[in-house]
Amino acid sequence: MTDKNIAVTEKGKKEALSREETRAPERYTVPVVDILEGVDGLSMFIDMPGVAREDMTINLEQGILTIEGRIKTAKPAEDIYREFTLANFYRQFRIPEGIDQEKVTASYANGVLNLLLPRAETAKPRRIEITAGE
Repeated sequence: MTDKNIAVTEKGKKEALSREETRAPERYTVPVVDILEGVDGLSMFIDMPGVAREDMTINLEQGILTIEGRIKTAKPAEDIYREFTLANFYRQFRIPEGIDQEKVTASYANGVLNLLLPRAETAKPRRIEITAGE
């Protein structure tokens, strides 16, 4: 089945137009993300089921975190009916300035990507002791 747009001409004739060339041929899904903030930094849990670790790309450049996961599926037969389709994942986040970008770590297990974004030492809260004044 091809993707077509239908346009109505002046005389009421229908004309089939092909897909816009500016549209990307791939479809992306926005992964579901939980972000937790602790004293030491941020923890991100990103659901990306069906993505192999080697098919995942994580980039952190100029304060923008980009997460991309590609799904490789082997189709043993032609689809007759489908209610669920796996799609590639893509999401971007702006990272706060107080994060130490050099120390970000990632782990992946059971379809969940876990990113740890530690605070920079200068951004960590600290308790200031009060001394008696003379």
